Amino acid sequence: MAIGTIEMQGQILRTQDYSTIKAQEDSRSEIAQDNIHNIRQTEEIRQANRVTGSQASANARNDQSASDKGSNEYSGDGGARRREAREARARDGKVLLKAVEHIDIKG
Repeated sequence: MAIGTIEMQGQILRTQDYSTIKAQEDSRSEIAQDNIHNIRQTEEIRQANRVTGSQASANARNDQSASDKGSNEYSGDGGARRREAREARARDGKVLLKAVEHIDIKG
């Protein structure tokens, strides 16, 4: 039994789609390389702005232990001048009479 010829008819429809898909596949490696480059660049910028060690810390020179004297200090004298002035007024010996408005005497 002999096999005769088989006739097939067909068309490739929308050849523009195949050409765009082929172009995208060809440029995939370039796009991937660009993405890797962009990711690496943003990571380098992040690393430059991040503190990664105690040596790079801006506050390393101000790092105080609990026993050391800190930079937050009260600049006043705690009211010593006011106390001294009050004590000086008490020592001067003057007696001041308060004004008396009225006296109530009821029996």
